[in-house]
Amino acid sequence: MRPGAHNRRSSTVGWGGPLGLACRPCADPRRCPLSWSSAPPSPAAATSPAPPARRARRRPAAPAEGAAEGAEKPAEGASAGAEKAGDEKAGDEKAGDEKAGDEKAGSGGEAAGEAAGGEAAGADAAASAGGEADGVEAAGDDAAAAIDKLLAEVKSKKTKDDRAEKALAEAEAAGAEVADLAKAANARGEALMGDGERAQKFFEWARDKDPKNADASFNLAKMTVLAGDIPGTITHLEEVKKRGGKKLLKTVGYDPLFELVKDDPKVQALIR
Repeated sequence: MRPGAHNRRSSTVGWGGPLGLACRPCADPRRCPLSWSSAPPSPAAATSPAPPARRARRRPAAPAEGAAEGAEKPAEGASAGAEKAGDEKAGDEKAGDEKAGDEKAGSGGEAAGEAAGGEAAGADAAASAGGEADGVEAAGDDAAAAIDKLLAEVKSKKTKDDRAEKALAEAEAAGAEVADLAKAANARGEALMGDGERAQKFFEWARDKDPKNADASFNLAKMTVLAGDIPGTITHLEEVKKRGGKKLLKTVGYDPLFELVKDDPKVQALIR
């Protein structure tokens, strides 16, 4: 086939056209009459290559303000929720602290009340005990005063003998000490020394009441030596020694009252 001739038989599958056919010599559907659908292309279109297909530009998507705002709003909501939760938690903690403080204050108040009650009870008990002690002390003072009054009555020479004996019994019943009773009776005997029988009765009472009293026995020795009773005097002096009256026995060596018995060997043994 000569150049420029178009033979349908020699056409092969190619570009463009209604049938998509182009002859081998043309190899260009824009130049091949077989591929024209209506009118031949213009010379410019036949000679100039087809412009490349324009791809649609994808406009960069603008940031979705709504989405950002939506994202910000949840964040703000979450932050607000967190703050609210924090405030609620702080409020709960504060309320718990206040409640604990109230409970603690209540406990402290109860404890303080109990302590105050205990102190008041202790003060009342102490006051009661003090009052009882004062009462006992006052009663003791009254009893001691009564005993002293009775013993003074015994010592007085103006008191009759029977009254003196009753006063001694009353003082003993009131709780007077044995030594004090013996001293009072001995003092009465000394006051009655001029009346031998009356004095002797109270000396003997004192001697028998208190085993440790040496004065009453020594006074009895004086009375017997005046009566010239040497054996009786020695007996009383021996009793003085038994009761620990060493100082009284020493006076026997120089007291003229015992001139009658001081040279007696027994007396000398007592006074050494």
